[in-house]
Amino acid sequence: MDGFKELFLDSEAPTSRIVRAIAAGGSASAAQLVQSTGLARSTVSTILTDLKDRGIVLEGETRSAGFGRPTQIVSLNPTEGYCAGVLLGLGEVRIAVCDLAHTVLSDLWFEMPLDYTASHAAVRVRRRLDEECAKLGIAIPDLLGVGLAVSAPVSYEGRVLNGSILPTWCGIDIGAAFSAEIDCPIYAENESHCGALAEMTWGAAVGEKNFVLFKFDLGIGGAVVIDGTVQRGAFGNAAEFGHISLNPHGPLCRCGNRGCLETYAGGFNLVRMVEQATGERMSVETFIERVRAGDQACRRLAEDAAEMGGWGMGITSTILSPPLFVIAGKLASIGDIFLDALEKSFSRHAVQPPANAPQTRNPRFVVGRFLGNADTVLGAAALVFHQHGRVTERHLETT
Repeated sequence: MDGFKELFLDSEAPTSRIVRAIAAGGSASAAQLVQSTGLARSTVSTILTDLKDRGIVLEGETRSAGFGRPTQIVSLNPTEGYCAGVLLGLGEVRIAVCDLAHTVLSDLWFEMPLDYTASHAAVRVRRRLDEECAKLGIAIPDLLGVGLAVSAPVSYEGRVLNGSILPTWCGIDIGAAFSAEIDCPIYAENESHCGALAEMTWGAAVGEKNFVLFKFDLGIGGAVVIDGTVQRGAFGNAAEFGHISLNPHGPLCRCGNRGCLETYAGGFNLVRMVEQATGERMSVETFIERVRAGDQACRRLAEDAAEMGGWGMGITSTILSPPLFVIAGKLASIGDIFLDALEKSFSRHAVQPPANAPQTRNPRFVVGRFLGNADTVLGAAALVFHQHGRVTERHLETT
């Protein structure tokens, strides 16, 4: 396994590029590997033959397009390596362990104090990972990496850029905190970016190279994917869609600005509006149930939220012109009441093509596969598959 780990983490070798390309997609054809790696067809063929002989690559199904020779699909031997994803949530931590076939081997969670620190979380995660790795007959240093999903933007250097969910984490070097306890490569990203990786790996965006994800949950987040890569921006805080300001004189947002989309369409604020009007304590799950059951006030709020959400998506489409929007998050589980209003609002606010345009192309809308927080923990594991968001180089000292 040590040899495979070194191969997987080598950023330059052609063999490593092919291994990582297969790991990111779970499986691939030779033609797809030529396209994704930029290597010559003959080079890909030679390397695949060698990897098959070494037992690293396995031949899978053949696929036919209806003409020509069937295409052989290859995948990595799942026992060659494992990785883990960790969701660092409010009052809880969730851990998933996956193999190279993208199979989830374990999925567990445990409670944490609301004000837990990064160092405390790292200790608890290391203890549970020790147990899960032992079941697989490996140790933590054998893992290809551990991905961390954080409810905040993360800089390229591994610092948490704000701490709205975990206030004391702002400015924390999360890579340093976790590498002090976990002796393998550490990756970290905003949870919404992890959500996009989960949809690309297991969900509604498998095979999609370009799309925008909007996540309507307690807050509002998102991701922009171009050519198969989640875009982070210059500082690591790209696609903070919840903080598009729609009204400079609107409600005060937790970010310090006014009239942010999240103040109108975030689940936390919708619930707070119901509570203020009725005096009744409510969770976002109860709010969603009320909307589905036909509660007039809750339904109106959901439709109003979708109206504002479609406005924000229209602005995004005017700037980026994506071919696909993936709608994720708990509010998407409301169903047609929310989604229909969202699309209608989008059509009013997105740039409209001229009536005599020779070809009109509108983006597709799909609902994400993951509407809870499973996308976040799986997306954290996918950080390792995609080699995205690495925040520590400690492995170079130990391999």
